[in-house]
Amino acid sequence: MDDNPEIHCQDTSEIVINKFTLPLVSVIIVNYNYGRFLKQATDSIFEQTYPNIECIIVDNASTDCSAAVLLDISKEYPGAKIVRRKEPGGQSLASKEGFEASSGEYVVFVDADDYLLASFVETHVFVHLSLRIPVGFSSSDMIQAVDSRMVLGTVAYLSKYVRSGRGKSPGLLRRIDKSAPEVWPLPSPGASIETEVHFVKPGYAGDWMWAPTSGNCFRRDALQLFLNNEHLAALLTGTDAYLVRGVSLVTGSIVIDRPLGVYRLHGMNEFSRHPHLNGVLNYERDGASDPNRLGREMIIDHLITNARFFLRKIPSPWRYMNALKAVDDPWPRLPSTVAGCRSYLAGKLVAEARALAPALGLFNFIVLLARLKVAPHVILKACLKRTKEKRS
Repeated sequence: MDDNPEIHCQDTSEIVINKFTLPLVSVIIVNYNYGRFLKQATDSIFEQTYPNIECIIVDNASTDCSAAVLLDISKEYPGAKIVRRKEPGGQSLASKEGFEASSGEYVVFVDADDYLLASFVETHVFVHLSLRIPVGFSSSDMIQAVDSRMVLGTVAYLSKYVRSGRGKSPGLLRRIDKSAPEVWPLPSPGASIETEVHFVKPGYAGDWMWAPTSGNCFRRDALQLFLNNEHLAALLTGTDAYLVRGVSLVTGSIVIDRPLGVYRLHGMNEFSRHPHLNGVLNYERDGASDPNRLGREMIIDHLITNARFFLRKIPSPWRYMNALKAVDDPWPRLPSTVAGCRSYLAGKLVAEARALAPALGLFNFIVLLARLKVAPHVILKACLKRTKEKRS
């Protein structure tokens, strides 16, 4: 006899039958004065072959024709959620506001001047559901176009990583359409998908090897690790320089060697000034349009400010220390204003010694400073500062 008869339904009308569906994907279009491109970007979302999508458009207080375009979009696509910001606070705040208005398990940020091919969402979700490693995001290749004319079929940085042969891992994918066909009702990608997926290990923050903003599909819970940054407003453009590097650093990521979107160049792009050309930078390094330096500094600041949180989330203090160093290492180095410190990270650790040393442990703290070649007298001073704070 059942010992807990009271938990049984009293009649069959109370029985709830759960039917699992494909994950919801939130596609967030961020627009600022790209009214001439916005409708095409929105059309590309509603033309996706994947059936479970919500579309959110965040208009960053545009002053062009965007208001009229948004009105037309709301009539044609009443399911689209439109968020109108009163002030143009930059790409990062608009992305965060769109994220807060979304509810999908996966999130795609699309610049309003870009365009997604119809199989974009379907392919990314297939890869995520087939992965044996639950990474924070996937990044697919993009076609580069000047206005409406295609110029290149790849993003050079992503292709460089693929050509290097890195990231190939046997058994990385277990195809969801083969292992659990009853939960994948969509057409199966070709067999080539199994050779087109490359793994980027956690703890790497060197050369850029991902697509621009519109080529990435994030896990929601991965974004939550980094979008709670109170200083996000400082990154007016190039939000991917912070999110992509930060998320991959902690969770790892996937590169998909298949063009699934169009990156449009039109002379007003904040970052890329022209299509990629071998041996020639397509942006002005350390110029006003280069968000890489600020993005790296913000990752370091965020990891240190939230050290106790990340030390609980990351498997070991050593992994946490390596992650910090990985952001600090790439060229060009992030300079420090603290005497006796060679890098931005070293200076930040010394400045935050009172909070970080107890969280990391004094031994680990000293080891990390030594690895960063901090002057011995500066290490001693930082440790004494921490000791005095503890006594008081």
